[in-house]
Amino acid sequence: MRLQDFLNTKIRYDARAIAADGDLARQIQSRLIDLGLLKPPVDGIFGPLSTAALHRFQTLMKCGEPGFLGAVTAKKLIEAKPGDIPKPPLMLKIVKDTVFKAKPLAASALPEAEKQSIPVGREFEIIAFAPIRGHVRVALRSQSFKGSGVWYVFGAHAQVTLDGKLLYPKPNPPTVRLGVPYRSQMDNFYNPTGACNVTSLAMCLDFLRVPRRKRTGQFEDELYEYAIAKGYSRWDPNDLAKIVRDYGAQDYFTENALIDDVQDWLASGHPAVIHGYFTSFGHIVVVVGYDDEGFFVHDPYGEWFESGYDTNASGAYLHYSYRLIRRVCMPDGKFWVHFISR
Repeated sequence: MRLQDFLNTKIRYDARAIAADGDLARQIQSRLIDLGLLKPPVDGIFGPLSTAALHRFQTLMKCGEPGFLGAVTAKKLIEAKPGDIPKPPLMLKIVKDTVFKAKPLAASALPEAEKQSIPVGREFEIIAFAPIRGHVRVALRSQSFKGSGVWYVFGAHAQVTLDGKLLYPKPNPPTVRLGVPYRSQMDNFYNPTGACNVTSLAMCLDFLRVPRRKRTGQFEDELYEYAIAKGYSRWDPNDLAKIVRDYGAQDYFTENALIDDVQDWLASGHPAVIHGYFTSFGHIVVVVGYDDEGFFVHDPYGEWFESGYDTNASGAYLHYSYRLIRRVCMPDGKFWVHFISR
């Protein structure tokens, strides 16, 4: 494929599809290098840095195609000139002696090959950044360490600015309630008492305006059928993440999230899906907001009580306290969360 092949079509390629097409990957890299968003060489390896540079281009040029390459992005990549890219670049400033890490884990848990000490005061031009699990993931624009330009840095040790304006850390509002459409699992065609998983995913995909593949029936039943066709387990969180990605969205799943991470994610305008033992077999709900005392959730099974579920009640915008979340969702300290976005 070439960028020209996308013009006046509905073809969509995500990062994986671009990476699988060497000619297309090289063409995109060449344009991003010309525009100053990516450093040489043009190697056809469309990895994290190339992906971050493409996403940055889409943001700056207001392509309106988050998460994929389509006709709009292709046209703007073909026609863009260096002067079209707003200046100055994003800047990362290290405000406390820290460590760049290959993964958002404690530095002591990583081998030397996966970390790099960085002193206070260092500044870097970056292509993009994303808060993840108490860290900020950065794609360095022109520098690399140990063969990589993508690193995690502990959030409290970093600031990201654009033309002097602080972008990270950004104070969260005291309360958030996202307009995620509510869906009950109780009217599902397939397994209504056991389909909390695909029903929760359907709510998130609806909110993100991810297109369906069928025109009839409910989205959650479509996802149920899709899981069976692909051999995915609806009870395996990694398989649930595959469903989201297969539909063209992003799902970062972790077993070690923090409540603060979920609050940050919600404040950025994205929903999250959490696992917990609201039932003896486990249950999944969508987190759609928060306040000082707890999360607002869309519970697809109805309303939870200590004595059990009222499945006739609406589960929309229920308020589950942080105390309840810690007891039911993270009794062992582990918090299973899907961070879902386009």
